[in-house]
Amino acid sequence: MRELMTLIVMRGYPGTGKSTIARAISAALHAPLIDRDILRQKAVDIFGNLPHVGRFSYELMFALAEEQLSLGLSVVVDTPLTYRTTYEQAKEIAQTFHAPMLVVHCQCPPEVQKRRLEGRVGKVSEFQITSWEEWMQWKPRFEDFDDEGCIIDTSNPLDDSLAKVMRTIHELHSQHSQR
Repeated sequence: MRELMTLIVMRGYPGTGKSTIARAISAALHAPLIDRDILRQKAVDIFGNLPHVGRFSYELMFALAEEQLSLGLSVVVDTPLTYRTTYEQAKEIAQTFHAPMLVVHCQCPPEVQKRRLEGRVGKVSEFQITSWEEWMQWKPRFEDFDDEGCIIDTSNPLDDSLAKVMRTIHELHSQHSQR
């Protein structure tokens, strides 16, 4: 089974459906899901909103992902993948465990994203962006880089998005095994 393990890393703007598709992928693969928002919220609940709690939640997220990969399991990491350095860290972890990495890049039309943002108040954590205005202030922090991932439009039916991701994982494993 070790040769079938995959590091799946979500990417996309807030409100683009990352968590929804991450949960579907996790269930389909019977793979652990590590949600960075949940880790950050728990850290704040216990330690308070300290300056390094964000970094701590990323480090904990990756430590948990490494543990799953060391067991030969695939793992789904739910994060916006805002920064290139986070992407590079994920890539390094995948290489360490000789596991293919798939970035699932979630996108949707702006009107869908806006509706989702405004409808999710208090759903996961106090850190979630819940208004279009807040998103517009945050958006410049999102670094643009090529993640070589699978781009899905989450305004399409969930089953269609999941099928595309599963096909991509299958193709990724075919390529990986040929190397």
